[in-house]
Amino acid sequence: MAKKKNKTSFLSSFDTTRKLEVAGILTISVAALILLSIASYHPNDYGAVKTMSSSAIFSVDQGPSLNIQNWLGVIGAYISYLFVHVLFGYTSIFIPVMIASVGWCLFRQKDVRDLGWPLAYGVWVMLLVSTLFGWIHNELELVTTVWSGNFGLGTAAILQTILGIGSIVMLVVLLFVSALILVDRDLQKTIDTFKSWTTGLRGNLEERKERKQQEKEQKAAEKEKQKSIAQQQKAEAALKNGRSPNSTAKTESSSSIDDIVERSQEQDKQRVEEMKKQQADLENQPPRAILEKGEEKDVDDDDDVDLAVYVGEGEEEAGGKELDRKNRDKAKSTPVIKYKFPGIDLLDSPPNEGNEVDLEEIKLNKKIILDKLKRHKIEILAINAIVGPTVTLYELEPSPDVKISKIESYANDLKMATAAHGLRIIAPIPGRSAVGIEVPNSSRETVFIKSVINTKRFVESDMELPVAFGKTIENDVFLVDLTKMPHLLIAGATGSGKSVGINTIITCLLYKCHPDDVKFVLIDPKKIELSLYRNIQNHYLAILPGAEEPIVTDTSKALETLESVTEEMDERYELLKMALVRDIKSYNDKFKAGELDEELGHRHLPYIVVIIDELADLMMTAGKQIEEPIARLAQLARAIGIHLCVATQRPSVNVITGTIKANFPARIAYQVASKVDSRTILDTGGADQLVGRGDMLFSSGAGMTRIQNAYVSTEEVERITQFIGSQQGFKKPFHLPKVEDEESGIPDPLDDIDELFKDAAKIIVLHQQGSVSLLQRKLKIGYNRAGRIIDQLFNAGVVGPYQGSTARDVKINEEEELDEIFDELGL
Repeated sequence: MAKKKNKTSFLSSFDTTRKLEVAGILTISVAALILLSIASYHPNDYGAVKTMSSSAIFSVDQGPSLNIQNWLGVIGAYISYLFVHVLFGYTSIFIPVMIASVGWCLFRQKDVRDLGWPLAYGVWVMLLVSTLFGWIHNELELVTTVWSGNFGLGTAAILQTILGIGSIVMLVVLLFVSALILVDRDLQKTIDTFKSWTTGLRGNLEERKERKQQEKEQKAAEKEKQKSIAQQQKAEAALKNGRSPNSTAKTESSSSIDDIVERSQEQDKQRVEEMKKQQADLENQPPRAILEKGEEKDVDDDDDVDLAVYVGEGEEEAGGKELDRKNRDKAKSTPVIKYKFPGIDLLDSPPNEGNEVDLEEIKLNKKIILDKLKRHKIEILAINAIVGPTVTLYELEPSPDVKISKIESYANDLKMATAAHGLRIIAPIPGRSAVGIEVPNSSRETVFIKSVINTKRFVESDMELPVAFGKTIENDVFLVDLTKMPHLLIAGATGSGKSVGINTIITCLLYKCHPDDVKFVLIDPKKIELSLYRNIQNHYLAILPGAEEPIVTDTSKALETLESVTEEMDERYELLKMALVRDIKSYNDKFKAGELDEELGHRHLPYIVVIIDELADLMMTAGKQIEEPIARLAQLARAIGIHLCVATQRPSVNVITGTIKANFPARIAYQVASKVDSRTILDTGGADQLVGRGDMLFSSGAGMTRIQNAYVSTEEVERITQFIGSQQGFKKPFHLPKVEDEESGIPDPLDDIDELFKDAAKIIVLHQQGSVSLLQRKLKIGYNRAGRIIDQLFNAGVVGPYQGSTARDVKINEEEELDEIFDELGL
């Protein structure tokens, strides 16, 4: 009984107070651990623990756990990844502080409900600061994502989309209001408190001023008192010497008066002389009207600067049937199908051929530019005006002692003087000893696609994938080969001409490339921009097997399509390796000459152009994994004829990442909203100064070219696709390889296993190399069949999983083990 009584007394001593104290201490400890994990966050920790096995966690002094830098180890890596990366960044530090506050209340046995308002305020400030850091990262890139987390980035992006520049105004106002609320929850009371502080400060300043004035008056009174005492002492001394004080005072006062009179006379003389001198200077100067007239004459003297106006002659136009004749010869050389290229008559003719020159506008701009520069003491020796379809380039030859950077610094002054949006300064012009100023024309010329395609330069071009984007300032057709780029990154705001530019690329390729030589993979998340090309699916489109739509509009299918293109890339590299060639052109030439055996899987390889109309939408819906196949294709696909054209209207750093930018040297920028967007796409400014409607900058790593994009109307695209679609094409579209799930089970041995399965297994075990090309050589079979046999060997446990370009591992070493597998499969 005594023992039971002692036990009861022990439990009764552990009352509610002690429980609350223990709970408070534990809560504060948890908050401290979370704080340590957040403070020691490292971005590489989560990748290490994610791939770590359970056995590696318990390994001592070895294994990947040694690479974890978080102070709390594996658990800390998970906690910090959740709070810093996924949620609110480093502003998540509010969370352990709030948890610790709850623990302190429990420990001190206070009512936790009193923390309702502080906790709500802390959560609000955490979300607000995280969003503010997200905005700063998206727009200015001054902070990294660890300060905002994914929550801050996503919320800031939504606010930017809805409010634009108003989003930062709203965030700053909310932060200011939150600071006022921190002082006092009553805003009116807070304002009155600030007002009382200001009034008190003003009162203190006035008191200080009055105190200084009083001290000054006291000092002056003391000086007068001391002066009177000194005079009294002088008077007493004079009495002792036998002189009258009055006579002494009179003598002193008369002498001081004479001194004052003499000084005033001298000052009057000096003042009169100065007035005479100023009057003489005024008489020697001409009147104000003459001065103004002289300044006008200086401006008119600027006409002495030579002005030469140049208008590009443009490319020589091809004959009406020249393009048809060239394409007819090309169609005969590839007699796979009977095909007729679209004719030039399907395109709209320009209403006014040529670009009319407004000489008065050019002279006026010349006068404004020279006048503005002369006011800043910048001398120009000569000026040339090159008139383009959209802008006029003024080439200035400055004096040898003029600094180029000085001209560039007055860009805003010139914009205001010319009242032109889109003025751009090129200092200096590459390859010339001149400074360029591009001023938009008041009346712009529309460059029609017909005026670009129906030129000798385009018709006679022998490029593999020629694309004529439009015309330069010199009125020349800007023609490039897509195979030389080899990939193209396009960015521009809504309505700037980005979709028309994509149509220009496709139209140029349709007019120059046979369906047997090029295929398109079209990914259009917006669902309407590329829908017109579904009519040519049996001629030019490449699709997944069993796809319901030839144009990929479902973002969930976009990732599968891009992975299928990467599978096609891997298959093509295997074929090039077997053919002992380095590029697709040499391979096709070798195949056409009959040097490659079709039974081994060799086939004609068409170029594949992958066009993605909106990358930002894919990033938001399909996730970051969409970046991996794009990066792989951009890095490796050039040699085997796969080229990417990726477009986005949101050129932010979380869409156009460093990996994508590094592999897309050729870039096109249409008009964008800000200098930050321009630097994101071009690595320099300029795109924010474009004037829209197809005005674009093309950069290929060696300077930039300003181009007016050729205009392709929807009606023209409809006519072209209907003309092609009405012809008899291939029996089915070009099928991309189907991406098989490598974790699928063993196929039915009675139905699916290839008849060469046993021979292939013996070859693999004998050579200890799980290679598709090995089976092709030894069994004299094609690539697709050899690939299926390799998959069956993997499912049967003979070889290991896919390892990219290297051969699979062989898991069987002895033929006895192989015979056991054959027995299990009934072979």
